[in-house]
Amino acid sequence: MILVTGGTGHTGRRAVTALVDRGERVRVLTREPVKLALKLRRRVDICRGSLDDPAVAREAFDCASAVIAMTHIGMAPRVVAAAREAGVRRAIFISSTRRFTKFPEETARRVIEGEQAVRDSGLDWTIIRPSMVYGSGHDNNLCHLQSALQRWPVHPLIGGGRMLWQPVFTWDVVQAVLAALDSSATIGKEYTVAGPEPISYERMVRTFLRLMNRRVLLVPVPMSWAKAAVRLYGKVSKHPRVRLDQIQRLEEDKVFDITDARRDLGFAPVSFEEGIRRKLAYEV
Repeated sequence: MILVTGGTGHTGRRAVTALVDRGERVRVLTREPVKLALKLRRRVDICRGSLDDPAVAREAFDCASAVIAMTHIGMAPRVVAAAREAGVRRAIFISSTRRFTKFPEETARRVIEGEQAVRDSGLDWTIIRPSMVYGSGHDNNLCHLQSALQRWPVHPLIGGGRMLWQPVFTWDVVQAVLAALDSSATIGKEYTVAGPEPISYERMVRTFLRLMNRRVLLVPVPMSWAKAAVRLYGKVSKHPRVRLDQIQRLEEDKVFDITDARRDLGFAPVSFEEGIRRKLAYEV
C-alpha cells in the first residue's frame, strides 16, 4: 500500500492516477475526497482528514509500505513523525526550487527547513524538487498568464521579458516521482526537476499566443517603472493583488541543473511548446 498525502492537488491527482494505472494499491489522505474524480476515488482507499490529527495520521500510515508526500515540504516534520510511528521507512518528498531564491522570504525558509527535517529523519528518503509546475486548465502557475492573454489586448513584458524560467510539465514530475520510488539507488538523494532548457518570459508569452492563434500587443516595461507602479498600488489598495516582492523576484533568473535527474531517474522532460500544446488541448 502506497500512501499519498496531498493527492488531491494539481500534480498529486496525476501521481495517484499513475500509481493506480500501473496496479499499485493506493491510499490518499485528504480533507476533500471530492477533489478526486469519482472514477479515481473508486480505485483508491480514502482516509479523510489531515496530518494535523494524530489519530487520522496513524490510520493513514497503517500498513503503508511507502509514502509519497505531495503536501508542502513545510509539512515534512509531521509526515516524518507519522511515518516513524507506523514504521514506514520509504518516503518520497516533493519540495520546491523556491529554496534557491536569493530574496529572503517566509516560503523559502519553510522549504529549506522542511528539507532539513527530511534529511534528519532517519527514513529512506528522496527529495524531488520541481521548478514551476504547469500542465492543465487549473494549474496555479501559468493559468493566470493564459487567462490574461485571452482576456486583454495588451500584455506588459516587465524588464523586457528577458528573465529566464524553466517550467516543468506536470506529468514529467509524476514520472520522476515514480522513477525515484522504483529505485533504491535514489535513497538519500535530492533531485531538481525542471524543463529541458531555460526560456525567456517573452518567448513563453509568444509561444502561448502562437498556439492560441491570438494577437496581443506586447509592451516592454522597464523594471524600475514596474516597481514604482506596484509601490503606488500598495499604498492605494488595502488588498493589492501584486506585491513588490513578486516584482523583485522577476529580476532573478530561475535556471536549474537537471543532470542528476536525467542520469538517475531517466528524466526526459518535454519542451515548453509541447507542454503548452498539451495544456491547451486538455490532454492532461
